[in-house]
Amino acid sequence: MIKYLQKAWGDSIDNVGMPDVITAIAETQQMDDEHGAFWVGTEEEEIILETNKWLQMICVVENTELSYKAANWQEVEELYQLLLNEDFEALKKIINNGK
Repeated sequence: MIKYLQKAWGDSIDNVGMPDVITAIAETQQMDDEHGAFWVGTEEEEIILETNKWLQMICVVENTELSYKAANWQEVEELYQLLLNEDFEALKKIINNGK
């Protein structure tokens, strides 16, 4: 399954990997308020995970939007790793339960 990364400031990457996510996190932390966000989605956009510079996350699963506040950037990395590994059930469980 192909995944893409989109940054609020306009850059995008196809066939995204964890190094791309880590770079996006570092760039997001340095961005201004307007552009401080990025998201990763699947090619059919059945799952999209967005994060802003305040650790607020939105997960769109099958057209349902779920909000989540990550505890720290390490947790953000862990959630993106679940998405990239296609462990969608574990990702949805964490987001739904507020961990």
